[in-house]
Amino acid sequence: MDVYQDRYLEHIENKMKRKQEKHIYSDEEHNTFTKIMLNRHSVRRFNDNKINEVDALELMQIAISVAPSSCNRKGIYYKEVTPEYAERVLVGGKNWVGKANRVFFLFGAKQCYKNPKEIAYMPYLDAGFVAQNIYLLCEVCGIGCCFINPNSREPIESDDYFCGAIAVGDYDV
Repeated sequence: MDVYQDRYLEHIENKMKRKQEKHIYSDEEHNTFTKIMLNRHSVRRFNDNKINEVDALELMQIAISVAPSSCNRKGIYYKEVTPEYAERVLVGGKNWVGKANRVFFLFGAKQCYKNPKEIAYMPYLDAGFVAQNIYLLCEVCGIGCCFINPNSREPIESDDYFCGAIAVGDYDV
């Protein structure tokens, strides 16, 4: 069974049947969303306060489930790693990611990305949509976050594509 192909086929089947809805947002909603996007930023200086585990995991689930993806196959998933491990193996996290509260590695399932022409970029684009959702949700929740590129000092153990990481935690202003 190929869950990614099933999602794709369902997406194709539903695409033409789906009634498009145009949402009209109030000026207040528009202004709030614009404010969220403008205030979104990367945080690399975390404090020692812990963020709620349920909040962090729920945030990740929401970000992944609503992110656009290639043919709606939803091939991006995460694994939580320790901040210390992330700082040791990721080139971009040196001297700061170890202070994060939590670190999530983002992976693209190889089974999802079959077309040789899309393998070089599509998992990373899909992970980028997920990362942006994480940034926006973190801003709304008052949680700091920063994307860490997928360059690593040593191989990341996985059969899938390592697409980067997100460090999250509380921070001072």
